[in-house]
Amino acid sequence: MEQNMLHYRIAERGKMHALDKNYTEALRHYKEALKLTQKQQDSELFFQHYSQCVMESLELSGAHDQVISFCENYRSFLEEKQQDVLVRKHKAFVSERQAIQHILKGEQEEAKTLLLEVQKDLGKGKQPITDELLNWLLRGYQVNANQLKRLQQKHNYFIVRKESVNPKIAMDLPEGVSPF
Repeated sequence: MEQNMLHYRIAERGKMHALDKNYTEALRHYKEALKLTQKQQDSELFFQHYSQCVMESLELSGAHDQVISFCENYRSFLEEKQQDVLVRKHKAFVSERQAIQHILKGEQEEAKTLLLEVQKDLGKGKQPITDELLNWLLRGYQVNANQLKRLQQKHNYFIVRKESVNPKIAMDLPEGVSPF
């Protein structure tokens, strides 16, 4: 594999750590992969994917405030882009992830506001998780973590799944490498 794809091998190892619920190591690998992609061709594509991996590990480790902050910053970054279909879809995904963090923190109104924005921008039927969560919230239901987890599993919310990881190319970071 080419030297310029080193980030891909490191990110794959991060995904393996995430599947093992070792989110600290997963985040260390993802952040190094993000650093390595900054000057690459197609860096934006990798940045989006690795950012999703970072948010996922933070969410699964219970760092909801960090995910909210990450999402807010990322949405601001996306605001500066030309609002084509892909950017709008990605912004909706990030907003949905932020809304989920608010639900996990018991902040249903904040979640409702974000989900309404997503549905207004994309329309109904475009984001199934948004549609279902918003339906529950508008009807006054309190959504708990177990309901949310089932909904996430039903719609393959998490992108790091065993069947999507390639352990054969995964590469560990040396202990001394710390992107923090």
